[in-house]
Amino acid sequence: MANPILAGNVVQFGAQAAKAEEEPRHAARRRMLKSGIIAYSNRFCTLPCMVRDFSATGARLRMDASISAPDRFELIVESDGVEASCEVVWRKLDELGVRFIGAPRQVAAKKAQVVHANVPATPPSLRRKPKSS
Repeated sequence: MANPILAGNVVQFGAQAAKAEEEPRHAARRRMLKSGIIAYSNRFCTLPCMVRDFSATGARLRMDASISAPDRFELIVESDGVEASCEVVWRKLDELGVRFIGAPRQVAAKKAQVVHANVPATPPSLRRKPKSS
């Protein structure tokens, strides 16, 4: 039986324990769901993706499984104004793990995320409206 590893309040055995030993996190990850662009060939070729996790050193991207991203590319997150040179570390069916080559660059955001409250102009009332004559 493999040696267990205590991770937080969870004991991990076997492959999970080995994976926990091999992958120490250098920076805290921030979970997100934002659209991104994978750009390569001097930004002449692009692929859409979703940014699922983001940290100072890398990111986890989700994309269409039938499309294959190159080993090195630029990641562009327009809503945050972030651009980063990336190198693929791991691949799964529809996900990529990338590490940043250098620090991500902050640029002017090309899109703005606007959130408005969906409330009526006048508050609803349970009183009957007066009949007009």
